[in-house]
Amino acid sequence: MLPGVEDHVPALEGKLIRLRAHEPADVDALNDLINDPAVGEGLGMNMPQPTQGFQAFVEAATKNADQAPFVIERLSDRKPVGGCSLFEINGAARTAVLGIWLGKPYWDEGLGTDAVRTLCRFGFRHMNLQRIELNVFETNPRALRAYEKVGFTLEGTRRRSEFVRGGHVGSHIMGLLVEDLVED
Repeated sequence: MLPGVEDHVPALEGKLIRLRAHEPADVDALNDLINDPAVGEGLGMNMPQPTQGFQAFVEAATKNADQAPFVIERLSDRKPVGGCSLFEINGAARTAVLGIWLGKPYWDEGLGTDAVRTLCRFGFRHMNLQRIELNVFETNPRALRAYEKVGFTLEGTRRRSEFVRGGHVGSHIMGLLVEDLVED
C-alpha cells in the first residue's frame, strides 16, 4: 500500500455522513423535511413550499456555476437527511458561503457537525478555497455550537436583520480560514 493511502478519506465522506448529488428520488423526502416549521425557521423560510418549488430550487442550484449543492446522506442507512451547499463561490478570492439544513428527526446526532466539516474539507482541499463564511441566526445555538466545533469564528452580528417567529433577530457572520479547520 502507498504511504498515506490507509489514511485517505473520500472527499465527500465524513464519519457519519456522505455528501452526494441530488437525485430525483430525494425530492419528496427532502421537501417534507425542509417544510417542518422548526427547520424552516432556521433558514428564514416563512411558509412551506410545494414539492415543485423544492425541485426547481435544486435544479437552479445545480445549474449555477457558483454553487455546489449536495444531499446529506446518513452513512448508517443511506437515508437523505438534509442538504448543504457552497454558494457565492468566488474563484479569484477563493471564497464561498456555506449553507446547511437538517431534518428535525436527525438533530442532535452529530450529523450537522460532520456535514459542515466534510463540506469545508472538500472546499479547502478540492476547490482550493481559502475562506468559507456563513450566516446563522442568534436564536440557533445548536448550529452555533456545530460551527464552532469545526473552527468557525464569530466575526460580527447584523442586529435585527431577520424576522423569525414574529420578531426580529440578529444574524451572526462566522468565518473559517483553511488553517482553522478542526479535523475530528
